[in-house]
Amino acid sequence: DWKTERYKEIIKSGTVETRPGVLRLMDEAKNAGKKLAVCSAATKSSVILCLENLIGIDRFQNLDCFLAGDDVKEKKPDPLIYITAAKRLGLSEKECLVVEDSVIGLQAATNAGMSCVVTYTSSTATQDFSDAIAVYPDLSNVR
Repeated sequence: DWKTERYKEIIKSGTVETRPGVLRLMDEAKNAGKKLAVCSAATKSSVILCLENLIGIDRFQNLDCFLAGDDVKEKKPDPLIYITAAKRLGLSEKECLVVEDSVIGLQAATNAGMSCVVTYTSSTATQDFSDAIAVYPDLSNVR
């Protein structure tokens, strides 16, 4: 409980920023008429807190699909969350491009039949991303 409350305080503090390029890429995709979804294995309340504080309430409300760990029976690397999102978006799995930050997420995307770009973090940098279509340290130069 203490850890959860501390986590909420940190997220709400305004000191946590989105990773470079995320907001720009989301806006560019939306402006180009692409559908956007967030699929996180974390609990719904935790993801909502993060998204509202990091990407803003407007971007969050304008997502075409939002799924959290509570919404599916199996967690990543199981592909169910991505398959469910594709169905809700009215897209085939082949039409989807996933952006992930870990090998577990990459496995979920590829097992769903989706292409995946990886933008690794300091804690996932040494993972095997050989199944990704591209790997970047962040999204600053990704269009």
